[in-house]
Amino acid sequence: MENELRPSIPDTNDIVLHPMNHLSIGDMCLSLKPLVSDTNQVEKFTAARKIISSKSFTKHSVKRVLLRAWTLKGRWDINEITRSDPNMFIFEFQLEQDRHWVIDKGPWSINGEILTLTEWDPSVPLQSIPLKFSLWWVQIHGIPPMFMTRDNLYKIGEKAGTVIDMELSESSRWKPYVRAQLSINVNNPLYPGFYLPIKSQKPTWVQLKYEKLAYFCFRCGRLGHEREACSEEADTTIANLQGSHVPLFGPWLWADSKILTISLLLC
Repeated sequence: MENELRPSIPDTNDIVLHPMNHLSIGDMCLSLKPLVSDTNQVEKFTAARKIISSKSFTKHSVKRVLLRAWTLKGRWDINEITRSDPNMFIFEFQLEQDRHWVIDKGPWSINGEILTLTEWDPSVPLQSIPLKFSLWWVQIHGIPPMFMTRDNLYKIGEKAGTVIDMELSESSRWKPYVRAQLSINVNNPLYPGFYLPIKSQKPTWVQLKYEKLAYFCFRCGRLGHEREACSEEADTTIANLQGSHVPLFGPWLWADSKILTISLLLC
């Protein structure tokens, strides 16, 4: 009885598509009036990538920390986004210069966990906010003066991320390191450095050190957890000049660490 009441499904060969059945993009468009028409007002919004941590944070605990860390001229506020990814916040700044300062000086540490900021256009849906990339100032240590060229430094920077800015001048080759601002994929392991082959000499190690780097994993080199919580079964290691293997990731990636480089372990 049930089959008799159910309409029969026509064979696909019998279906005829008439021109009026084809809808264009214009047919399915619906124009909406934005909340604000002043584009300068819209640009005052900034999106924060979620705090890179397995812990949960409230907007009140985040604001309490940032009120001590930020020196801003205008007012600002924070709103929590309810979504499947925890620890996502939207920041609104009264002054454009404050927004630029906060993004340029980041990332920021919230009780040892990393908070990174990115510009966001409110015409973009919340679920489309880019979460993978963060601006980071990185120090490049140990480059011999004869290799201190713009092309070489950009080549190094592109191994760690995308080069946004580079502090490079005629006197840079006589300084202990060069600073570069990079856009880094925070889902990937941090790029620690590399061996530089030098003709008629042993390879030398060039060390990258990350400013404002908080907790990260000494086993896999990723952000968001520490070694004890890592899912990898073994440490990531690198061969030294004697053929032994030593840990690739460690406190030498912190810019303010007293351990300047891994090079002593590699000798």
